[in-house]
Amino acid sequence: MATIPKRWLTTKDVALEYGISINTQAQYRMRRIIPHVKINRIIRYDRYKLDQWFEKHTVESKEVLS
Repeated sequence: MATIPKRWLTTKDVALEYGISINTQAQYRMRRIIPHVKINRIIRYDRYKLDQWFEKHTVESKEVLS
């Protein structure tokens, strides 16, 4: 049975699943680069918005790999 991935991710979750270090996440948040939610001191990332953010910043290759 497949498990449903959780929607709201912690900074540690993002570091593990997306490979963005916790320090880089903090810099991106301060510069308002990465989508996030902050309630008091609690930071959470919406998995769906992160996926959209990655899609938006994808650089397409000009070469076709065979």
